[in-house]
Amino acid sequence: MPESGNFYPPWNKDEAGEPAEQSPGRADLDALDNKKTMNDITINAERLWSELMETGEFGKQPNGGLTRRALSDPDQRARRWLMEKMEQVGMEVRVDNAMNVIGTLKSASPRTERKGALGSHMDTVPNGGMFDGILGVLAALECARTFREQEIHLPWDLEVISFCDEEAGYNAGTIGSRAMMGKLQEGEIYLSKKKGGETFADNLVRLGRDPEKIYSAKRDPSELAFFIELHIEQGKVLEVARKQIGVVTAIVGIYRYVVTVEGEPAHAGTTPMNLRRDALIEAAPMFTLLPKWVVQRNPDMVGTIGMVTLEPGAANVVPGECSFVVELRSQIPEDMQSVRDHLFEYCDQRDYWRVDTIYEKDSVPLSENMIETISSAAEHNGFEWMRMPSGAGHDAQTLAPSVDTGMIFVPCRNGVSHSPLEWIEPRNAAEGCQALFDTVRKLAQRDTP
Repeated sequence: MPESGNFYPPWNKDEAGEPAEQSPGRADLDALDNKKTMNDITINAERLWSELMETGEFGKQPNGGLTRRALSDPDQRARRWLMEKMEQVGMEVRVDNAMNVIGTLKSASPRTERKGALGSHMDTVPNGGMFDGILGVLAALECARTFREQEIHLPWDLEVISFCDEEAGYNAGTIGSRAMMGKLQEGEIYLSKKKGGETFADNLVRLGRDPEKIYSAKRDPSELAFFIELHIEQGKVLEVARKQIGVVTAIVGIYRYVVTVEGEPAHAGTTPMNLRRDALIEAAPMFTLLPKWVVQRNPDMVGTIGMVTLEPGAANVVPGECSFVVELRSQIPEDMQSVRDHLFEYCDQRDYWRVDTIYEKDSVPLSENMIETISSAAEHNGFEWMRMPSGAGHDAQTLAPSVDTGMIFVPCRNGVSHSPLEWIEPRNAAEGCQALFDTVRKLAQRDTP
């Protein structure tokens, strides 16, 4: 595992390979010389890496993975840590009724009431990795800190947002960002992935919050001038292509459903095979049918059954109920709709089968303006970059239809994510953060007369 010692980003060295001096003094954007390159100010790469290692202790498991479910005790500790760091930067900090943490770097000379926004999420999947989501939050914090330290006057307030429950810890996921954009479905916070399990609403109550107030977290999208999310790729496209930066062009659509098949629970030792109504056996054909439907429709789309629950779930009891989650992903809504129709028709034709929609999120293109600005920032730093779609869902997907939204990817080792083996190098974190910082600077220059 790489050490976090005294390393410097490769674009911040002089010709002899020694660390170059940081550009001194004030850097008012309205006085910047356009002939300067964008890398005259660099983020503190060592500080960013140190904080990534520090937050990697919140929810750490014996095998090195992280379990930091939204609103859990490890998540609450990480959130308090973040809020303290924001306050140290001099940011105004608040937690909205969807439990999003929002730190605001106030502009000394704002030219608009609209705000820029950066961020991602801090929660993880069970036994997940230490960079998914949190990299985008800490890089956003590092950008805000660098703007403050360098006394750069932004033309708008800059928000750093840690969205709550991106990872679907309870049900549908992206709860915080969807609450902010007014896209929560009625009653969904009272549902849970697991029958009888905790709900998001249960945990709001545990933390002294009123679940019904979550809808007041909604904001007018016109409040935000832009939103940018830095994230690990969670695939190996950048690594194979040997690119440092991925400029995301679109985020894949995700349709998710829960199928419930009812059988009859019975004693596993005394019930002959021909007298059983085994819910698992009834459900089993779908496990091979779904991938066939997907491939027949479009080999580029994907379909997954990644969660199967049996009731009562005992070795000596014939399953009386089998429920499983079907997930479809594609950038073409018609493809997902076609497979969905197959699924609903199959279930409707069978007794004791039921299918319920968890959510349907169509793919969204990201702002061409943001794509060009991020690409330009990458080029100014001499980074190798490429345009690419995202095959994973993100909070940016929620904001993109109504806010000028961009996403930056950095490579992760072997493309592994949602795993204790998830890893990036210090250089990956630094390059992504620098691209984020300079993207914001370019947007600030654009908005500064």
